[in-house]
Amino acid sequence: MTRRRSGGSAQAILETALVIPLMLLLISNFLALMVQVSVQEQMDSAVSLAAESRFQAPEAAHDSSGARCCPDPRCCNRASDASSLNTSGLPTGCRFAAETFYGTMPFERFLIWHPAPLCLTGGDSGASGQARTGVPYRDSPRDSHLSCVIGSTDPNGTVHRGFLDHALNPPFGLYVVTCDATATLDFSRTPLAWGVFWSPTIHAHAEAVPPPFRQ
Repeated sequence: MTRRRSGGSAQAILETALVIPLMLLLISNFLALMVQVSVQEQMDSAVSLAAESRFQAPEAAHDSSGARCCPDPRCCNRASDASSLNTSGLPTGCRFAAETFYGTMPFERFLIWHPAPLCLTGGDSGASGQARTGVPYRDSPRDSHLSCVIGSTDPNGTVHRGFLDHALNPPFGLYVVTCDATATLDFSRTPLAWGVFWSPTIHAHAEAVPPPFRQ
């Protein structure tokens, strides 16, 4: 009888030792999935607000020399360096979009951002490759977390096209503002690192249609 009880206790201990780590692994991955969903929602919202904020700037406004976006700390340092998002000479709407994005996007600690030009011109929904995504303005920062296609007319009278979306107003299209952001969720920087072994890449895209008085 004693041996049977002893064997049963040993089996229970062994089963518990196997089940508990498995349960903790499942729970940690479930929490990681919830974090991914939350980050995706936050990014979608931040990118959408960034695209819409472009229209808070006058159509032909351009930033003066030395302008930087805030509250991103890279842009507010007194010393100008390669990591600063200097927006001198760019459409003011680019800075407005960047400030809105950095001001509303949390979760910086465990995101690995995919750098991209902050401000682009052109782009066509009916094209492919670079013709679809647009080209950076000459002085646009290249290591931004946010990338927006923003049309403008510079002080010299040169017209820079916005994104041409044929779906909104066929067949001639309509210039809209598009913003994108991409990042990899790095769980190794979180308490879930012990049980989560995947690093999903999340992307957010938004289009903002100009108000009627700007069309």
